[in-house]
Amino acid sequence: MAKLLYVEPTDEITDLVDRIRRAEGDRDLVFVVPPDGRALRSSLDLQLLLQYTRGFQKRVSIVSGDAQVQALAIRAGFPTFTTLSQLEQGVSLRSAPTAAAIAAGTALAAAPPAEAPPAPAPNGGLVRRTPSQLVARPEESAGQSRWGSWWHSPHGRSWMIGSGAAVFVVGVLAVLFLLPSATILVGVQSHRINDSVTIQGTLSGQASGVLDVIPTEALLTPAATQTFTVSPSGTQVLPPTPATGNLYLCYNPSRGNGGGGLTLTFTGSPQFQDQNGGGNIVFVATASGQSGTYTVYPCSTNQQSSPALPVQASTSSLGTQGNVGSGQVWSWTNASQTGCVVTVFGGCTPPTSGDFTVSNPSAMTGGQDSKTEQVFTSSDISSAQQQEQQIDSTLTSQVEKTLKTMAGHDIIAQDSSGNGIQLTVTNPTLPTVGQAGQTQTLTVSVTAAASAYSPAAARAAVLQDLKSKVPADGELLAHPSLGTVQVVAAGPGGTLTLSSNAVGYWAPKVDLAPYRSRVTFMNPGSAKTYLLAQLPGASSVTIHQSPFSLPWLPLLSGRIQIERVSLRA
Repeated sequence: MAKLLYVEPTDEITDLVDRIRRAEGDRDLVFVVPPDGRALRSSLDLQLLLQYTRGFQKRVSIVSGDAQVQALAIRAGFPTFTTLSQLEQGVSLRSAPTAAAIAAGTALAAAPPAEAPPAPAPNGGLVRRTPSQLVARPEESAGQSRWGSWWHSPHGRSWMIGSGAAVFVVGVLAVLFLLPSATILVGVQSHRINDSVTIQGTLSGQASGVLDVIPTEALLTPAATQTFTVSPSGTQVLPPTPATGNLYLCYNPSRGNGGGGLTLTFTGSPQFQDQNGGGNIVFVATASGQSGTYTVYPCSTNQQSSPALPVQASTSSLGTQGNVGSGQVWSWTNASQTGCVVTVFGGCTPPTSGDFTVSNPSAMTGGQDSKTEQVFTSSDISSAQQQEQQIDSTLTSQVEKTLKTMAGHDIIAQDSSGNGIQLTVTNPTLPTVGQAGQTQTLTVSVTAAASAYSPAAARAAVLQDLKSKVPADGELLAHPSLGTVQVVAAGPGGTLTLSSNAVGYWAPKVDLAPYRSRVTFMNPGSAKTYLLAQLPGASSVTIHQSPFSLPWLPLLSGRIQIERVSLRA
Protein backbone atom coordinates (compact mmCIF):
# COMPACT_ATOMS: atom_id res chain seq x y z
CA MET A 1 0.00 0.00 0.00
CA ALA A 2 1.29 3.44 -0.86
CA LYS A 3 2.52 5.68 1.92
CA LEU A 4 0.87 9.11 2.08
CA LEU A 5 3.18 12.07 2.60
CA TYR A 6 1.47 15.42 3.31
CA VAL A 7 3.25 18.46 1.97
CA GLU A 8 3.37 21.42 4.32
CA PRO A 9 2.60 24.87 2.86
CA THR A 10 6.11 26.01 3.77
CA ASP A 11 7.92 22.92 2.38
CA GLU A 12 10.46 23.37 -0.40
CA ILE A 13 11.49 20.79 -2.99
CA THR A 14 14.51 19.89 -0.81
CA ASP A 15 12.13 18.92 2.01
CA LEU A 16 10.27 16.56 -0.33
CA VAL A 17 13.54 14.98 -1.47
CA ASP A 18 14.56 14.48 2.16
CA ARG A 19 11.24 12.72 2.91
CA ILE A 20 11.85 10.39 -0.07
CA ARG A 21 15.29 9.59 1.33
CA ARG A 22 13.86 8.78 4.79
CA ALA A 23 11.19 6.47 3.39
CA GLU A 24 13.57 3.52 3.20
CA GLY A 25 11.07 0.65 3.56
CA ASP A 26 8.36 2.10 1.28
CA ARG A 27 8.54 1.81 -2.48
CA ASP A 28 5.21 3.53 -3.36
CA LEU A 29 4.83 7.11 -2.11
CA VAL A 30 2.00 9.64 -2.54
CA PHE A 31 2.56 13.38 -2.07
CA VAL A 32 -0.64 15.18 -1.01
CA VAL A 33 -0.10 18.80 -2.07
CA PRO A 34 -2.05 21.59 -0.31
CA PRO A 35 -3.59 24.30 -2.45
CA ASP A 36 -1.44 27.01 -0.87
CA GLY A 37 1.90 25.15 -0.88
CA ARG A 38 5.19 26.44 -2.26
CA ALA A 39 6.59 23.20 -3.63
CA LEU A 40 5.88 21.69 -7.06
CA ARG A 41 4.87 25.05 -8.53
CA SER A 42 7.52 24.98 -11.30
CA SER A 43 8.77 22.59 -13.95
CA LEU A 44 12.22 22.61 -12.26
CA ASP A 45 10.68 21.30 -9.00
CA LEU A 46 8.95 18.47 -10.87
CA GLN A 47 12.13 17.58 -12.82
CA LEU A 48 14.20 17.47 -9.60
CA LEU A 49 11.55 15.34 -7.91
CA LEU A 50 11.52 12.94 -10.87
CA GLN A 51 15.33 12.68 -10.83
CA TYR A 52 15.51 11.80 -7.13
CA THR A 53 12.52 9.44 -7.47
CA ARG A 54 14.49 7.41 -10.01
CA GLY A 55 17.69 7.69 -7.98
CA PHE A 56 16.05 6.19 -4.89
CA GLN A 57 14.05 3.69 -6.99
CA LYS A 58 10.63 4.89 -5.76
CA ARG A 59 7.20 5.15 -7.43
CA VAL A 60 5.69 8.53 -6.61
CA SER A 61 2.17 9.81 -7.28
CA ILE A 62 0.77 13.35 -6.85
CA VAL A 63 -2.61 14.25 -5.27
CA SER A 64 -3.59 17.89 -5.77
CA GLY A 65 -6.73 19.86 -6.48
CA ASP A 66 -4.64 22.67 -8.04
CA ALA A 67 -4.88 22.67 -11.83
CA GLN A 68 -1.38 24.18 -12.19
CA VAL A 69 0.25 21.45 -10.07
CA GLN A 70 -1.80 18.82 -11.96
CA ALA A 71 -0.59 20.13 -15.32
CA LEU A 72 3.08 20.21 -14.29
CA ALA A 73 2.92 16.75 -12.67
CA ILE A 74 1.28 15.14 -15.72
CA ARG A 75 3.86 16.70 -18.09
CA ALA A 76 6.69 15.41 -15.85
CA GLY A 77 5.23 11.89 -16.05
CA PHE A 78 3.85 11.44 -12.49
CA PRO A 79 0.52 9.61 -11.91
CA THR A 80 -1.73 12.50 -10.85
CA PHE A 81 -5.02 12.43 -8.88
CA THR A 82 -7.44 15.20 -8.01
CA THR A 83 -8.53 13.76 -4.62
CA LEU A 84 -7.68 10.90 -2.29
CA SER A 85 -10.96 9.23 -3.31
CA GLN A 86 -9.75 9.09 -6.93
CA LEU A 87 -6.42 7.70 -5.63
CA GLU A 88 -8.28 4.90 -3.79
CA GLN A 89 -10.31 4.19 -6.93
CA GLY A 90 -7.23 4.31 -9.15
CA VAL A 91 -8.68 7.02 -11.40
CA SER A 92 -5.85 9.30 -12.47
CA LEU A 93 -5.91 12.30 -14.72
CA ARG A 94 -5.06 11.41 -18.32
CA SER A 95 -4.41 14.86 -19.75
CA ALA A 96 -3.12 18.14 -18.44
CA PRO A 97 -5.76 20.81 -17.67
CA THR A 98 -6.20 23.64 -20.18
CA ALA A 99 -5.02 27.18 -19.52
CA ALA A 100 -8.63 28.19 -18.71
CA ALA A 101 -8.92 25.29 -16.29
CA ILE A 102 -5.62 26.25 -14.71
CA ALA A 103 -6.92 29.83 -14.23
CA ALA A 104 -10.19 28.52 -12.77
CA GLY A 105 -8.35 26.05 -10.59
CA THR A 106 -6.17 28.79 -9.22
CA ALA A 107 -9.25 30.79 -8.26
CA LEU A 108 -10.81 27.70 -6.81
CA ALA A 109 -7.69 27.00 -4.84
CA ALA A 110 -8.05 30.36 -3.19
CA ALA A 111 -11.29 29.22 -1.49
CA PRO A 112 -11.38 25.43 -1.35
CA PRO A 113 -14.66 23.81 -0.36
CA ALA A 114 -14.79 22.39 3.10
CA GLU A 115 -15.39 18.68 3.40
CA ALA A 116 -18.09 17.55 5.79
CA PRO A 117 -16.68 16.24 9.04
CA PRO A 118 -17.13 12.54 9.62
CA ALA A 119 -20.17 11.44 11.59
CA PRO A 120 -19.52 10.70 15.23
CA ALA A 121 -19.22 7.07 16.10
CA PRO A 122 -22.13 5.42 18.03
CA ASN A 123 -21.43 4.63 21.63
CA GLY A 124 -19.73 1.29 22.01
CA GLY A 125 -19.54 0.71 18.23
CA LEU A 126 -16.72 0.60 15.67
CA VAL A 127 -16.61 3.13 12.91
CA ARG A 128 -15.44 2.09 9.48
CA ARG A 129 -13.09 4.72 8.12
CA THR A 130 -11.89 5.32 4.67
CA PRO A 131 -8.12 5.40 3.91
CA SER A 132 -8.41 9.16 3.70
CA GLN A 133 -9.75 9.29 7.23
CA LEU A 134 -7.16 6.85 8.51
CA VAL A 135 -4.31 9.06 7.31
CA ALA A 136 -6.04 12.32 8.19
CA ARG A 137 -3.64 14.99 9.33
CA PRO A 138 -5.54 15.75 12.57
CA GLU A 139 -3.99 12.58 14.00
CA GLU A 140 -0.55 13.76 12.91
CA SER A 141 -1.26 17.15 14.43
CA ALA A 142 -2.40 15.48 17.59
CA GLY A 143 0.87 13.60 17.84
CA GLN A 144 2.77 16.80 17.33
CA SER A 145 0.73 18.50 20.01
CA ARG A 146 1.42 15.68 22.46
CA TRP A 147 5.19 16.02 21.77
CA GLY A 148 4.98 19.79 22.19
CA SER A 149 3.07 19.38 25.49
CA TRP A 150 5.72 17.03 26.83
CA TRP A 151 8.49 19.34 25.64
CA HIS A 152 7.01 22.28 27.51
CA SER A 153 6.23 20.27 30.63
CA PRO A 154 8.55 20.51 33.73
CA HIS A 155 9.60 16.91 33.30
CA GLY A 156 10.62 17.46 29.65
CA ARG A 157 12.56 20.61 30.46
CA SER A 158 14.40 18.85 33.32
CA TRP A 159 15.32 15.95 31.07
CA MET A 160 16.70 18.22 28.36
CA ILE A 161 18.70 20.30 30.87
CA GLY A 162 20.17 17.17 32.42
CA SER A 163 21.09 15.77 29.02
CA GLY A 164 22.78 19.03 28.00
CA ALA A 165 24.77 19.10 31.24
CA ALA A 166 25.90 15.51 30.71
CA VAL A 167 27.05 16.28 27.17
CA PHE A 168 28.95 19.32 28.45
CA VAL A 169 30.69 17.32 31.19
CA VAL A 170 31.66 14.58 28.72
CA GLY A 171 33.07 17.21 26.36
CA VAL A 172 35.12 18.85 29.11
CA LEU A 173 36.52 15.47 30.20
CA ALA A 174 37.40 14.61 26.60
CA VAL A 175 39.24 17.92 26.23
CA LEU A 176 41.11 17.42 29.51
CA PHE A 177 42.05 13.77 29.06
CA LEU A 178 42.05 12.95 25.34
CA LEU A 179 42.99 16.14 23.48
CA PRO A 180 46.29 17.14 25.22
CA SER A 181 49.61 15.77 23.99
CA ALA A 182 53.14 15.97 25.40
CA THR A 183 56.65 15.84 23.94
CA ILE A 184 59.47 14.84 26.29
CA LEU A 185 63.01 15.73 25.22
CA VAL A 186 65.72 13.68 26.92
CA GLY A 187 69.12 15.37 26.67
CA VAL A 188 72.08 12.97 26.33
CA GLN A 189 75.72 14.12 26.38
CA SER A 190 77.38 13.35 23.01
CA HIS A 191 81.03 13.02 21.93
CA ARG A 192 82.64 14.27 18.71
CA ILE A 193 84.31 11.95 16.18
CA ASN A 194 86.75 13.16 13.48
CA ASP A 195 87.45 10.55 10.83
CA SER A 196 89.75 10.74 7.80
CA VAL A 197 88.47 8.00 5.50
CA THR A 198 90.35 6.42 2.58
CA ILE A 199 88.22 4.31 0.27
CA GLN A 200 89.52 1.89 -2.32
CA GLY A 201 87.55 1.08 -5.43
CA THR A 202 87.64 -2.24 -7.21
CA LEU A 203 85.57 -3.93 -9.87
CA SER A 204 82.00 -4.92 -8.98
CA GLY A 205 81.70 -8.22 -7.17
CA GLN A 206 85.09 -7.93 -5.43
CA ALA A 207 84.06 -5.46 -2.72
CA SER A 208 81.16 -7.24 -1.03
CA GLY A 209 81.08 -6.58 2.72
CA VAL A 210 84.62 -5.19 2.93
CA LEU A 211 85.08 -2.03 5.03
CA ASP A 212 86.34 1.01 3.10
CA VAL A 213 86.04 -0.78 -0.26
CA ILE A 214 83.34 0.02 -2.83
CA PRO A 215 82.50 -1.61 -6.16
CA THR A 216 83.44 0.25 -9.34
CA GLU A 217 82.92 -0.17 -13.05
CA ALA A 218 85.52 -0.19 -15.83
CA LEU A 219 84.30 1.83 -18.81
CA LEU A 220 85.62 1.49 -22.36
CA THR A 221 83.97 3.27 -25.28
CA PRO A 222 83.73 1.87 -28.80
CA ALA A 223 86.23 3.41 -31.21
CA ALA A 224 85.05 6.66 -32.78
CA THR A 225 86.49 7.04 -36.30
CA GLN A 226 86.53 9.67 -39.06
CA THR A 227 88.32 9.88 -42.40
CA PHE A 228 89.84 12.80 -44.28
CA THR A 229 91.75 13.21 -47.55
CA VAL A 230 95.09 14.81 -48.42
CA SER A 231 95.91 15.63 -52.04
CA PRO A 232 99.26 16.69 -53.65
CA SER A 233 99.17 20.14 -55.21
CA GLY A 234 102.84 20.44 -56.33
CA THR A 235 104.70 19.01 -59.36
CA GLN A 236 108.31 18.10 -60.13
CA VAL A 237 110.17 17.14 -63.30
CA LEU A 238 112.03 13.84 -63.18
CA PRO A 239 115.18 13.66 -65.36
CA PRO A 240 115.48 10.86 -67.90
CA THR A 241 116.93 7.57 -66.71
CA PRO A 242 119.80 6.01 -68.75
CA ALA A 243 119.48 2.45 -69.97
CA THR A 244 122.08 -0.04 -68.68
CA GLY A 245 123.50 -3.35 -69.75
CA ASN A 246 126.70 -5.36 -70.38
CA LEU A 247 129.06 -5.37 -73.34
CA TYR A 248 131.50 -8.16 -74.17
CA LEU A 249 134.86 -7.64 -76.07
CA CYS A 250 136.91 -10.21 -78.00
CA TYR A 251 139.96 -9.59 -80.17
CA ASN A 252 140.27 -10.50 -83.80
CA PRO A 253 142.69 -13.23 -84.88
CA SER A 254 144.65 -10.73 -86.93
CA ARG A 255 145.91 -9.32 -83.66
CA GLY A 256 147.33 -12.70 -82.80
CA ASN A 257 148.72 -13.84 -79.50
CA GLY A 258 149.14 -17.53 -79.87
CA GLY A 259 145.50 -18.12 -79.12
CA GLY A 260 145.83 -16.83 -75.58
CA GLY A 261 144.10 -13.94 -73.96
CA LEU A 262 145.02 -10.29 -74.13
CA THR A 263 145.23 -8.07 -71.08
CA LEU A 264 143.19 -4.95 -71.78
CA THR A 265 143.40 -1.96 -69.47
CA PHE A 266 140.93 0.97 -69.61
CA THR A 267 142.51 4.32 -68.87
CA GLY A 268 139.47 6.56 -69.35
CA SER A 269 135.77 6.31 -70.21
CA PRO A 270 135.51 3.99 -73.18
CA GLN A 271 132.65 4.89 -75.51
CA PHE A 272 130.76 2.44 -77.71
CA GLN A 273 128.39 3.32 -80.52
CA ASP A 274 125.52 1.20 -81.80
CA GLN A 275 126.01 0.80 -85.54
CA ASN A 276 122.43 -0.27 -86.17
CA GLY A 277 119.85 2.38 -86.88
CA GLY A 278 122.26 5.07 -87.98
CA GLY A 279 124.68 4.81 -85.07
CA ASN A 280 122.85 7.30 -82.82
CA ILE A 281 123.00 5.25 -79.61
CA VAL A 282 126.11 5.74 -77.50
CA PHE A 283 127.01 3.85 -74.29
CA VAL A 284 129.96 4.47 -71.98
CA ALA A 285 131.53 2.28 -69.33
CA THR A 286 130.21 2.85 -65.80
CA ALA A 287 132.47 4.04 -63.03
CA SER A 288 133.22 0.49 -61.95
CA GLY A 289 134.65 -0.39 -65.36
CA GLN A 290 136.45 2.80 -66.32
CA SER A 291 139.76 1.85 -64.66
CA GLY A 292 139.50 -1.91 -64.79
CA THR A 293 141.79 -4.51 -66.32
CA TYR A 294 140.22 -7.35 -68.35
CA THR A 295 141.51 -10.49 -69.99
CA VAL A 296 140.07 -10.53 -73.50
CA TYR A 297 139.93 -13.77 -75.48
CA PRO A 298 139.88 -14.26 -79.22
CA CYS A 299 136.54 -14.12 -80.93
CA SER A 300 137.03 -17.61 -82.35
CA THR A 301 137.02 -19.11 -78.88
CA ASN A 302 133.94 -17.67 -77.10
CA GLN A 303 133.20 -14.01 -76.91
CA GLN A 304 131.41 -14.29 -73.58
CA SER A 305 134.45 -15.94 -72.02
CA SER A 306 135.70 -12.41 -71.54
CA PRO A 307 134.47 -10.48 -68.50
CA ALA A 308 131.34 -8.33 -68.90
CA LEU A 309 131.86 -4.61 -69.16
CA PRO A 310 128.97 -2.69 -67.42
CA VAL A 311 127.85 0.27 -69.52
CA GLN A 312 125.05 2.86 -69.54
CA ALA A 313 123.58 5.16 -72.13
CA SER A 314 125.37 8.48 -72.48
CA THR A 315 123.69 11.89 -72.12
CA SER A 316 122.95 11.95 -75.80
CA SER A 317 121.06 8.65 -75.62
CA LEU A 318 119.03 9.02 -72.37
CA GLY A 319 115.50 7.78 -71.81
CA THR A 320 113.78 5.05 -73.73
CA GLN A 321 116.13 5.67 -76.68
CA GLY A 322 118.79 3.63 -74.86
CA ASN A 323 116.57 0.56 -74.55
CA VAL A 324 118.16 -1.25 -77.52
CA GLY A 325 117.67 -4.88 -78.28
CA SER A 326 120.23 -7.65 -78.06
CA GLY A 327 122.78 -8.57 -80.77
CA GLN A 328 123.60 -5.03 -81.90
CA VAL A 329 126.75 -4.16 -83.86
CA TRP A 330 129.04 -1.87 -81.88
CA SER A 331 132.20 0.10 -82.50
CA TRP A 332 134.69 1.26 -79.91
CA THR A 333 134.88 4.86 -81.01
CA ASN A 334 137.66 6.09 -78.72
CA ALA A 335 139.71 2.96 -78.33
CA SER A 336 143.10 4.66 -78.78
CA GLN A 337 142.40 7.23 -76.07
CA THR A 338 140.80 5.06 -73.43
CA GLY A 339 142.74 1.80 -73.31
CA CYS A 340 145.89 -0.13 -74.02
CA VAL A 341 146.84 -3.72 -74.68
CA VAL A 342 149.71 -5.26 -72.67
CA THR A 343 152.17 -6.99 -75.03
CA VAL A 344 154.35 -9.96 -74.38
CA PHE A 345 157.31 -7.61 -74.23
CA GLY A 346 155.87 -5.81 -71.27
CA GLY A 347 154.71 -2.68 -73.05
CA CYS A 348 151.18 -1.29 -73.46
CA THR A 349 150.13 -0.26 -76.94
CA PRO A 350 146.97 1.66 -77.76
CA PRO A 351 144.35 -0.55 -79.37
CA THR A 352 142.51 0.25 -82.51
CA SER A 353 138.80 -0.17 -83.05
CA GLY A 354 139.38 -2.84 -85.64
CA ASP A 355 141.26 -5.05 -83.24
CA PHE A 356 138.18 -5.87 -81.16
CA THR A 357 134.60 -6.97 -81.70
CA VAL A 358 131.96 -5.63 -79.26
CA SER A 359 128.57 -7.37 -78.71
CA ASN A 360 125.57 -7.33 -76.35
CA PRO A 361 123.97 -10.73 -76.10
CA SER A 362 121.24 -9.20 -73.85
CA ALA A 363 119.16 -6.07 -74.48
CA MET A 364 119.92 -2.75 -72.85
CA THR A 365 117.04 -1.87 -70.45
CA GLY A 366 115.91 0.62 -67.81
CA GLY A 367 115.89 3.76 -69.87
CA GLN A 368 113.10 6.21 -68.96
CA ASP A 369 112.18 9.52 -70.55
CA SER A 370 111.88 12.68 -68.50
CA LYS A 371 108.42 13.11 -66.87
CA THR A 372 106.42 15.37 -64.52
CA GLU A 373 104.81 13.92 -61.32
CA GLN A 374 102.63 15.26 -58.45
CA VAL A 375 104.26 15.85 -55.10
CA PHE A 376 103.04 16.99 -51.66
CA THR A 377 103.90 20.54 -50.75
CA SER A 378 104.34 22.06 -47.29
CA SER A 379 100.86 23.65 -47.53
CA ASP A 380 99.35 20.22 -48.31
CA ILE A 381 100.96 18.74 -45.19
CA SER A 382 99.96 21.75 -43.04
CA SER A 383 96.32 21.44 -44.17
CA ALA A 384 96.36 17.71 -43.42
CA GLN A 385 97.74 18.36 -39.94
CA GLN A 386 94.98 20.90 -39.23
CA GLN A 387 92.31 18.44 -40.37
CA GLU A 388 93.83 15.77 -38.19
CA GLN A 389 93.88 18.01 -35.12
CA GLN A 390 90.27 19.11 -35.64
CA ILE A 391 89.12 15.50 -36.01
CA ASP A 392 91.09 14.53 -32.89
CA SER A 393 89.26 17.22 -30.91
CA THR A 394 85.83 16.28 -32.30
CA LEU A 395 86.26 12.55 -31.68
CA THR A 396 87.65 13.20 -28.20
CA SER A 397 84.53 15.19 -27.26
CA GLN A 398 82.38 12.44 -28.76
CA VAL A 399 83.94 9.59 -26.77
CA GLU A 400 83.88 11.67 -23.57
CA LYS A 401 80.11 12.14 -24.01
CA THR A 402 79.77 8.41 -24.68
CA LEU A 403 81.74 7.76 -21.50
CA LYS A 404 79.33 9.88 -19.44
CA THR A 405 76.34 8.10 -21.00
CA MET A 406 77.84 4.73 -20.10
CA ALA A 407 78.42 5.90 -16.50
CA GLY A 408 74.73 6.82 -16.06
CA HIS A 409 74.15 8.02 -12.48
CA ASP A 410 77.66 6.97 -11.44
CA ILE A 411 80.58 9.42 -11.30
CA ILE A 412 83.63 9.09 -13.56
CA ALA A 413 86.67 9.20 -11.30
CA GLN A 414 89.07 12.02 -12.17
CA ASP A 415 91.60 13.47 -9.71
CA SER A 416 92.58 17.12 -9.24
CA SER A 417 95.33 16.81 -11.89
CA GLY A 418 92.85 15.66 -14.51
CA ASN A 419 93.98 12.04 -14.47
CA GLY A 420 91.44 9.29 -14.72
CA ILE A 421 90.23 9.34 -18.32
CA GLN A 422 92.56 7.57 -20.74
CA LEU A 423 92.26 8.67 -24.37
CA THR A 424 93.82 6.55 -27.10
CA VAL A 425 94.21 8.52 -30.34
CA THR A 426 95.39 6.63 -33.42
CA ASN A 427 96.51 9.05 -36.16
CA PRO A 428 97.63 7.94 -39.64
CA THR A 429 101.11 8.61 -41.09
CA LEU A 430 101.03 11.78 -43.15
CA PRO A 431 103.00 12.21 -46.39
CA THR A 432 106.23 14.23 -46.29
CA VAL A 433 107.03 17.39 -48.18
CA GLY A 434 108.24 16.57 -51.69
CA GLN A 435 106.89 13.02 -51.58
CA ALA A 436 105.37 11.93 -54.86
CA GLY A 437 101.93 10.40 -54.73
CA GLN A 438 98.20 10.65 -55.35
CA THR A 439 95.21 11.67 -53.17
CA GLN A 440 95.14 9.61 -49.99
CA THR A 441 92.20 8.81 -47.65
CA LEU A 442 93.36 8.66 -44.03
CA THR A 443 91.48 7.51 -40.88
CA VAL A 444 91.63 8.85 -37.31
CA SER A 445 90.43 6.63 -34.42
CA VAL A 446 89.82 7.61 -30.75
CA THR A 447 88.73 5.51 -27.73
CA ALA A 448 88.27 6.46 -24.06
CA ALA A 449 88.56 4.39 -20.89
CA ALA A 450 87.84 5.32 -17.26
CA SER A 451 86.57 4.05 -13.91
CA ALA A 452 83.16 4.99 -12.45
CA TYR A 453 81.76 4.74 -8.93
CA SER A 454 78.42 5.29 -7.21
CA PRO A 455 78.33 8.45 -5.04
CA ALA A 456 75.75 6.78 -2.79
CA ALA A 457 78.07 3.79 -2.29
CA ALA A 458 80.98 6.14 -1.49
CA ARG A 459 78.94 8.07 1.12
CA ALA A 460 77.67 4.80 2.59
CA ALA A 461 81.28 3.62 2.94
CA VAL A 462 82.21 6.89 4.72
CA LEU A 463 79.24 6.51 7.07
CA GLN A 464 80.13 2.88 7.76
CA ASP A 465 83.72 3.82 8.55
CA LEU A 466 82.47 6.58 10.90
CA LYS A 467 80.20 4.07 12.66
CA SER A 468 83.14 1.72 13.14
CA LYS A 469 84.81 4.39 15.34
CA VAL A 470 81.84 4.44 17.79
CA PRO A 471 82.29 2.41 21.04
CA ALA A 472 80.26 -0.77 21.41
CA ASP A 473 77.96 0.73 24.07
CA GLY A 474 77.22 3.85 22.00
CA GLU A 475 75.50 4.76 18.78
CA LEU A 476 76.15 7.35 16.09
CA LEU A 477 73.74 10.27 16.26
CA ALA A 478 71.70 11.24 13.25
CA HIS A 479 72.83 13.67 10.55
CA PRO A 480 76.64 13.37 10.70
CA SER A 481 78.74 15.48 8.31
CA LEU A 482 80.26 13.06 5.81
CA GLY A 483 82.37 15.71 4.07
CA THR A 484 83.07 15.88 0.35
CA VAL A 485 84.29 12.71 -1.31
CA GLN A 486 87.41 13.51 -3.38
CA VAL A 487 89.29 11.40 -5.93
CA VAL A 488 92.90 10.86 -4.87
CA ALA A 489 93.99 8.62 -7.74
CA ALA A 490 92.10 7.19 -10.69
CA GLY A 491 92.68 5.39 -13.95
CA PRO A 492 91.01 2.91 -16.29
CA GLY A 493 90.24 -0.63 -15.26
CA GLY A 494 88.03 0.10 -12.25
CA THR A 495 90.80 0.88 -9.73
CA LEU A 496 90.62 4.17 -7.83
CA THR A 497 91.24 5.79 -4.43
CA LEU A 498 88.82 8.19 -2.68
CA SER A 499 89.08 10.20 0.53
CA SER A 500 86.80 12.20 2.81
CA ASN A 501 86.90 13.96 6.20
CA ALA A 502 83.81 13.01 8.22
CA VAL A 503 82.59 14.50 11.51
CA GLY A 504 79.91 12.99 13.74
CA TYR A 505 78.72 12.62 17.32
CA TRP A 506 77.99 9.52 19.33
CA ALA A 507 76.14 9.01 22.60
CA PRO A 508 75.37 6.06 24.91
CA LYS A 509 72.51 3.88 23.72
CA VAL A 510 69.15 4.77 25.31
CA ASP A 511 65.91 2.82 24.69
CA LEU A 512 63.11 5.34 25.27
CA ALA A 513 60.14 3.40 23.85
CA PRO A 514 59.12 1.54 27.09
CA TYR A 515 58.88 4.76 29.12
CA ARG A 516 55.94 6.24 27.18
CA SER A 517 53.43 4.07 29.02
CA ARG A 518 55.21 4.47 32.38
CA VAL A 519 54.84 8.24 32.59
CA THR A 520 51.15 8.46 31.53
CA PHE A 521 49.00 10.63 33.84
CA MET A 522 52.12 11.42 35.89
CA ASN A 523 52.90 14.87 37.21
CA PRO A 524 55.46 16.56 34.87
CA GLY A 525 57.92 17.15 37.72
CA SER A 526 57.65 13.56 38.87
CA ALA A 527 58.11 12.38 35.29
CA LYS A 528 61.39 14.36 35.01
CA THR A 529 62.73 12.88 38.26
CA TYR A 530 61.69 9.39 37.22
CA LEU A 531 63.31 9.55 33.79
CA LEU A 532 66.59 11.00 35.10
CA ALA A 533 66.76 8.16 37.62
CA GLN A 534 65.92 5.43 35.12
CA LEU A 535 68.16 6.68 32.28
CA PRO A 536 71.80 6.93 33.48
CA GLY A 537 72.92 8.46 30.17
CA ALA A 538 70.37 11.29 30.38
CA SER A 539 71.60 14.73 31.44
CA SER A 540 68.34 16.70 31.20
CA VAL A 541 64.60 16.21 30.65
CA THR A 542 62.34 18.88 29.12
CA ILE A 543 58.56 18.46 28.80
CA HIS A 544 56.37 20.41 26.34
CA GLN A 545 52.56 20.09 26.54
CA SER A 546 50.07 21.04 23.83
CA PRO A 547 47.67 22.78 23.31
CA PHE A 548 47.88 23.88 26.98
CA SER A 549 49.71 22.81 30.11
CA LEU A 550 48.05 20.56 32.69
CA PRO A 551 49.15 19.27 36.10
CA TRP A 552 49.38 15.77 34.60
CA LEU A 553 50.63 14.13 31.42
CA PRO A 554 48.12 12.63 28.94
CA LEU A 555 46.21 9.55 29.99
CA LEU A 556 46.96 7.75 26.68
CA SER A 557 50.55 6.74 25.88
CA GLY A 558 49.88 7.37 22.21
CA ARG A 559 49.64 11.09 23.02
CA ILE A 560 53.17 11.12 24.48
CA GLN A 561 56.35 11.33 22.41
CA ILE A 562 59.81 10.80 23.96
CA GLU A 563 62.77 11.95 21.87
CA ARG A 564 66.50 12.06 22.50
CA VAL A 565 68.33 15.37 22.11
CA SER A 566 72.10 15.52 21.68
CA LEU A 567 73.91 17.81 24.13
CA ARG A 568 77.24 18.77 22.61
CA ALA A 569 80.07 20.17 24.71
